[in-house]
Parts: sequence; C-alpha cells; structure tokens
Amino acid sequence: MRVLLANDASKHSHAAAEYLLAMPFRKPIDLDIVSTVTPPVMMDNASDALSDDLAEFINQECASAKARVEKTADELSGPVHSVHTHIPVGLPAFELLRLADETDTDLIVLGAVGHSALRRVLLGSVSDYVATHSAVSTLVVRPSRDSDIPPNLDKIVIALSGSPEDHRMVDWLRQLHLHPSVEVHLVRVLRLDTFYRQDIRQKASKFWNGFVDQAQAQILDLETQVQAMGLTTETHLVESDHVGDALINYAEAHGSDLLITGDSDSGILTRVFIGSTSRYVLRHAECSVLVVRDKEDRARDKERTVSETQQTAGSTAQ
Repeated sequence: MRVLLANDASKHSHAAAEYLLAMPFRKPIDLDIVSTVTPPVMMDNASDALSDDLAEFINQECASAKARVEKTADELSGPVHSVHTHIPVGLPAFELLRLADETDTDLIVLGAVGHSALRRVLLGSVSDYVATHSAVSTLVVRPSRDSDIPPNLDKIVIALSGSPEDHRMVDWLRQLHLHPSVEVHLVRVLRLDTFYRQDIRQKASKFWNGFVDQAQAQILDLETQVQAMGLTTETHLVESDHVGDALINYAEAHGSDLLITGDSDSGILTRVFIGSTSRYVLRHAECSVLVVRDKEDRARDKERTVSETQQTAGSTAQ
C-alpha cells in the first residue's frame, strides 16, 4: 500500500503521523511525506509585511519544511518499506491531490486542522477539500482530547448503507492486523422521513418491515465476514431522520477511535449539496474518520464525466 502523509508544523499533523505509525498494517507501506510551502502571495489572508525577496523566503521555508519531513521520516520506522519526501510550492490542497495522483497513492492521511490562517469550525479547509475531492481513500485524524494518550484502534465503527461499498469497507479491515479484542461495530442507519408523520406510516407498512428485514440480513452477512477475521463484533440497526447525526452520536456514545464510511454519494452533486453523509461525518465527528474509495472506480467515473461533457459541448457547438 502506498500512503501519502501530509506534514506541517501543527499538532494535528503530528497526531496524524502518530496515528499512521500506530496502524497495524499487515504489510509494510510505501510512504510519501509531503510538506507544502505556500508563497505569501497565495495565502488566504493579505499581509502588509511581505518579504522583499520572495525567492529567499521560499528557499528558507523549503529548507525548514525539508528538515521537518526528514525528522518525521526518521521517526516513522517499523511498518514502512520505503520513504519519499516532497516539498512542493503551491496551495496545500491542490499539491496534495496532485502528488496523490502522480505517486499512485492508495491512502491519504492528514490532520483535521492544518497549519493555516483560515479554519473551519470543526474541520480545516485543507482537510475538508482534500477529503472531499480525493479520488482515493482518505483518513482524517483528530487527536485525542488528552494528548498523553497514545492513538489506538480499540473500537471501530463501520457506517453501512446497504450499497456495494459496505463490502469494500469490510475488505479494508483485511489490510490491518487487528488484535482480537478490537470491537468492530457494524451500524446501519435507516432514514425515517418524519414530514407529516410519515415515519408512522412507514413503520406500519409491509414495505418498511421488509426493508428492515433486508437491512438486518445484510448486516449479519457482513458480521460473519468480520468475525472470520477473528474480531469482536456488534451490530446495530438505527432508525433516524438524519443519518449523519445518528452515526456521529453512535460513535461518540460508544467511544469510537475510528469511523469508517463509504463515498457512494460522491461526485459533482456532493460538492454542490453539502448534505452527503460522508461529508457531514467528516465535518462533525469527534473521532478520526476514514473515507474508503476505490480509485479505479473513481478514475472510470472521471473519464465518463469528461466524455459526457465533451459530447454535450460538441452537441451545443453544432
């Protein structure tokens, strides 16, 4: 597996590196450590005290970033097959995505809040953009409230949706050598439409009961697969009018260390409408979040979108 680790001077970046080091990969990973240098003219906030010599400023920042990533590379020994360091100059989010594509990355790991002047309430602007637009699986790490507690994976919540991505998330666990004591919670949230008390009508209908039975059968099938890995499991079928809230509340109530979600609602609409489950969880969860994607599927979707766009443009031109 090839992993790209975002690195800057923030405590969240340090937490991401520690979390990655604590992940028990079955096979050594190939690691790319990236620290982006952003020239003052590209920063979000204007500055009245820009360096007179921009080239010298960039050289100094690059030297500082290089020393930092090399230090991180030295610390990340153990489950690492190879380490490569990168110091690109540009906007962090774009450079991370570009490098992920160029290096054929399988997983991007970054802290929830980067070393940036602009921060969202619960998720950094860089983390938000990368996790939303990445074509590969992305792990957003949130450090523990108590920094003295080392990162662990004692409790993992998998957010099921009834889609083929459920199996993809379970398969992702196979890449880790998890201790049998690790609890894997398989959670499926069934959305109730409460407008005009439709939830009552839904529950009373044969269709709804059949839907619940089907969801329970799917959960049990996946539970069997997880138990075959020698892991402890819990299954929960939750009914709620907001899937994202229900997942976050469940993860918090059970002390989850990692919440794994798919990205079946990804694409153009996801970037227009903020209501996608994966994006909501990314922004509001208090624990670390892993969005599992199939980069080959995303590549095919991208090619299809480009082709459709070109065909539309050609039709319009005619």
